[in-house]
Amino acid sequence: MLLRHPVLRAAAVSGCTMAAGDVLCQAIRARRAGRDIRIDWRQTARFGTVGLTLHGPFFFHGFRWLDTRFGASVNLRMAVVKACAGNFTIFPLYLGSFFLYMGLLEGLRPGQAVQKLRQAFVPTYTAGWGFWLPANLINFVFVPPTGRVLFANAAGLIWNAILSLENSTKGRVVVQPAAGRDAQRGGSGAKR
Repeated sequence: MLLRHPVLRAAAVSGCTMAAGDVLCQAIRARRAGRDIRIDWRQTARFGTVGLTLHGPFFFHGFRWLDTRFGASVNLRMAVVKACAGNFTIFPLYLGSFFLYMGLLEGLRPGQAVQKLRQAFVPTYTAGWGFWLPANLINFVFVPPTGRVLFANAAGLIWNAILSLENSTKGRVVVQPAAGRDAQRGGSGAKR
């Protein structure tokens, strides 16, 4: 069924890749802190949900738009143009949607989700440029067309670990204390 429905296939792959990237991030953070690895499966499920319902469909259509608008990346110049166009158009739209959606999935109120977006967008967008521009150039220029999806998925796994870190650090939102307790929401390790 997934072979006949490319949007569903993109959604399934993105859901798995985003969940795996989150698990990778949690494992690395635990090891660096000298702790046992204990995965927050709710957080991982949120990442998988975003991949399934937002990332996959969004980038399926976004990349089709780039292909329609700019054509095939037949040389380095066209690869640079296409990668920059994606980073200026579809990437910021996705990133804004990601932080708002993730905030709501984390139980933040809409105003708090906007605060999360304001805190995390610029540093994450900057990191995204540093990561995706070279990754896309390598993919468009050096990887044969039959290997591009595999390369993009491998790069996506790494990026999703970075995105999980950005979400749980720069995207952390302090929620007004309830009944004398301090509470934070908006990322891994948040007090509930």
